Amino acid sequence: MKSRRLLIRAAATLVALAAIGLWLRCHRDGPEAGAKPPQERSPVRSTTAAAVPAPTAAIRLLEGYGDPSTPPLDDLRKLHRVASGYYSVVKDASRFPIGGNEDLAAALRGENPNRETFVPAGHPLFLDDGRIGDRWGNPMIVHPIGWKQLEFRSAGPDRKPFTEDDVVVDAKGNPAG
Repeated sequence: MKSRRLLIRAAATLVALAAIGLWLRCHRDGPEAGAKPPQERSPVRSTTAAAVPAPTAAIRLLEGYGDPSTPPLDDLRKLHRVASGYYSVVKDASRFPIGGNEDLAAALRGENPNRETFVPAGHPLFLDDGRIGDRWGNPMIVHPIGWKQLEFRSAGPDRKPFTEDDVVVDAKGNPAG
């Protein structure tokens, strides 16, 4: 029994030493060992990849936001999906509660417990003042209904909130009025 333990310890030590040796070999030669010399690399590939970040899920959900060829209700449904995604990713939303447009806009830009940017500041979703806007350039009315439940209202083409042409989705993303 004692010799078996010694044999297992010896094997474990050899595996650990081999792993350390491999790690040292890779790092001694540098992280680019075996790569093409710098003069043979394509500078376009490396700068392009670093300059263009992959679109976030929220940006993909917002594709076509404000497009005049789509119904205005589509914009509010897209925003509702983004807000739902935000709440599914940010578990501790109580530290930064959403009380209206400014709060949601800030949370989507990265002012949230995870410090995760869902939508970058220059996105068409945002007005010049940083608030979320509708397709007519009005601030979206973001009304908290309950915990992690938001209603969205666009003032519509007349730009006056709470009139007959308002576009509204309830906390479940369904048309309301």
